[in-house]
Amino acid sequence: MGATTLISLHEYLGASYEPDMEFVDGALVRRNVGTQLHGWLQGIGADELRQYRKSHRIMVFMETRLQLGVARYCVPDVILLEIPYTKGKVVVDVPAVVVEIKSPDDTFDDIVDKCFEYEKLGVPYIVVMDPDNKRAWLFRQGNLQLLTGCSIGLDLPKQQRTIDFPFTQMFAELDEA
Repeated sequence: MGATTLISLHEYLGASYEPDMEFVDGALVRRNVGTQLHGWLQGIGADELRQYRKSHRIMVFMETRLQLGVARYCVPDVILLEIPYTKGKVVVDVPAVVVEIKSPDDTFDDIVDKCFEYEKLGVPYIVVMDPDNKRAWLFRQGNLQLLTGCSIGLDLPKQQRTIDFPFTQMFAELDEA
């Protein structure tokens, strides 16, 4: 196991990493970066959500730092914030939706650990997508539930509106890549 590099929160927030790193209690944590399918699905998912930007008063961000706690930051694949939200270098508001896309090097244990952190933060919709096996799950009450059907309705608490998230159609678009 390699040595852990400890840095200050100020240093982390002032630095850029390629690819971006997560920050957990003073330590930099390497993220598993995705494949072409991962990146393609990430873009498709963000585009699906962005089409509701004006009508539902939302903003969608990809690979943007999210504050989970005083000394905890992660970099979700896609997040959806309802307007108004706090503008700044990192996201400090609780997202209405977090989408995590499984990379080949990710383990489900790692993904579930992240989902628990999002749930603890209060994120109402945590969607996990696997581009290689074309499966999607919703994380609810400590469990990954396999999504069936064609889409899931994502209810926005502030706007009291629903977004249709057509995961089956999104997976079909991967075949066009």
